Amino acid sequence: MRQNSPIPFKPTCAPHYYRVLRQREAEQGREVNAETHGLDAMSKGCMGGLSFAFISHIGKVQICGFLEEQAGDLREADFDFGEIWRTSALFNELRDFKNYKGDCGICDYRRWCGGCRARAYAMTGDYLAEEPFCAYIPKARKSGKLCVADARQGIEYLKASRA
Repeated sequence: MRQNSPIPFKPTCAPHYYRVLRQREAEQGREVNAETHGLDAMSKGCMGGLSFAFISHIGKVQICGFLEEQAGDLREADFDFGEIWRTSALFNELRDFKNYKGDCGICDYRRWCGGCRARAYAMTGDYLAEEPFCAYIPKARKSGKLCVADARQGIEYLKASRA
């Protein structure tokens, strides 16, 4: 889309955009990097807790406006947002992609997509669960090298026996 539009844009709350961008460019044999794609090469779909935070009108710090899980409270933290940003268990959990569960946890695009943490929470009660509306099947699952066990309880992945 970038090539067809004279207007620069930055999708937000559109995690799949960055996966689809990389898939399409790979199909065309093109690499996605800062020189060829500018900020699209360096950005991520869900930025909540990574490069973005939502602060409510009463000082509650959250991942985003669609997920009311609280990372901190500015009033209780003497208005020190930096402290909340650095030390929030919620934000630090999100920043470690190894914590992501289900297909998001094994996805080859998790670094650029990340799924929507608010939708994951709305559907499962776990903001680290897999993105419920993602149609992509990670290569690791397609290959049969991993199998899904206990889909509702955090979705653990086990190595399949090598035959």
